[in-house]
Amino acid sequence: MPRGKGSQSEHGRAKRPLRDESFRPPPSPRRNTDQVVLALREEGRSFSAIARQLGLRRAKDAYATFHRTLASRPEAERAELVRRELERLAVLEVRIRSRDATEPEKMARRLEGLEQMRQNLH
Repeated sequence: MPRGKGSQSEHGRAKRPLRDESFRPPPSPRRNTDQVVLALREEGRSFSAIARQLGLRRAKDAYATFHRTLASRPEAERAELVRRELERLAVLEVRIRSRDATEPEKMARRLEGLEQMRQNLH
């Protein structure tokens, strides 16, 4: 059955009401998540803990969000964030070497991943 022409455009799609130009949508959830990921990482949380807290599927998702947010920062701020992240990774290396000393294969695998994280910061 054909509809009345009053609510559709000439192409058959419904017309959209004009948007009030003063309307500003709320910040996007992605932007808020980016800020929260950065704040939690600055508190020293692991990417796994961040992912759990924010309901992300994997630690890699929190890691990718951290790097995306890092890349969006001004150079001076980014340099300081990278410096602090490298400090966290140095502490993590000490913990890995201590914790996994009796399991050399596990330690090597974790240290390799840690080195990749360092490389991704540059």
